[in-house]
Amino acid sequence: MNVRVVTYGLVSGATLIPLGMLLRTLHGGHRRPWQILFAAMSVLTVANALTPLFGREHQLVAENLMTVGHAILLVAAIKLVLRRGSNDIGGIIDVSVAAMGLGGVLWILLIHPRMEAMAAGNAEQIAVLVSLLVLVGVLGALARVWMVADRRLLAVELLIVALVVSLIGNTILAMSTGSMTTGRPGWIEMLFLLAYLCVGAAPLHHSARELTSPGPDPVDRLTVGRLTFLGVALVANPVAGGARELVGLDADGPLLVLGSLLVAPLVMVRVGRLAWQREQAEQALVHQATHDALTGLPNRAELLTRLTEALDRERASGRPAVVLLFCDLNGFKAVNDRLGHVAGDRLLTEVGARIRTGLRAGDTLARYGGDEFLVLCEESAQQQAVARLSEHIDAALTEPFLLAGEPVRISASVGAMVSSGDADPDELITRADQAMYRAKQRRKAALAGAGVLEGVPERSAA
Repeated sequence: MNVRVVTYGLVSGATLIPLGMLLRTLHGGHRRPWQILFAAMSVLTVANALTPLFGREHQLVAENLMTVGHAILLVAAIKLVLRRGSNDIGGIIDVSVAAMGLGGVLWILLIHPRMEAMAAGNAEQIAVLVSLLVLVGVLGALARVWMVADRRLLAVELLIVALVVSLIGNTILAMSTGSMTTGRPGWIEMLFLLAYLCVGAAPLHHSARELTSPGPDPVDRLTVGRLTFLGVALVANPVAGGARELVGLDADGPLLVLGSLLVAPLVMVRVGRLAWQREQAEQALVHQATHDALTGLPNRAELLTRLTEALDRERASGRPAVVLLFCDLNGFKAVNDRLGHVAGDRLLTEVGARIRTGLRAGDTLARYGGDEFLVLCEESAQQQAVARLSEHIDAALTEPFLLAGEPVRISASVGAMVSSGDADPDELITRADQAMYRAKQRRKAALAGAGVLEGVPERSAA
């Protein structure tokens, strides 16, 4: 016994060495999952050594320690999975729920009847059941990470092998002895030693460092099949308990309680996440329909909607307050012709960003089309608003833009219109457009007289 205990302690404790070595090479949040795994393996090492050293009277203590160790192991796996599988939370939950369902079937068909035949106590049964469900849940989560990986992750494979071997060993022990810590034959201990060796080898492979970085982003669709699957998983344990009652057996209380406590929250999180994803998708569609794809500004349709609402509020209050500025960039075509459309698109994006910065909360900047922008404002002091916005646009475009390595100056011709309380949206936009056109003509005449060109490098415009 002493040789076995020493050997077992050395091998199980040795897993902490490579984990410690890996921790020395990691920093920040990348360390946390492996720190938790280090703690889990420390607790499990103590639990495995306790009973052989001190006898059967410490069996329940060892069982509880092992349950705690498996729980910490679950936390470590969840941390690894959440970091590596941060783009696949839904898939991970699905597989974990399915794995726990299979664990419940294994419990009902094999383990529980055998433990009852051996007259195992409730505490021993609960410890075995919790460990079983936790292990299969961890196994399912890691299996999902392995399945969706875009390249081989040997560290994950080693952890999966360790969990499978541990699950097999614990199942055999529970069915043969009613315990997971006492009465171990030598060949069972070899299984656990193999599991510990796999856990110790996982941190030695370079893929262990990749587990703390996000992995692939599988498609996660809200389908009838997935909702059906989650519903079945949610009722599986209650149905199993009812089936036992129908055939004249006592309902499996521990499975009903513990299974529901573990599975129900996961199903609720999964349904909530699916609902959130659907809401996000709907919001994205609305945003695409109302915003310009290039600049991210409200588009023409959204501008018309906001302008209509502003005019409605103006009429309801009886006080004119709507101000509309129509802006057209000067020299934009020259930029496109000389530097290309990529530079032109970047210029439009930067112009929009500059003008938007510094606008008041109630102001709207929209891309109307091409190189045309509209600014909508609601302010009772309409002329002061026109002056404020015009000065802001001029100031925003004062500094040159760096395009294709060249500083390029650009300006805008601005036409402003204030509502008198009786104009409709199209009429107000048309009048602002006409005012902009007159401003552009005056500017062109002035620049032509001075011999200045816009939309060219600063050195050429001097």
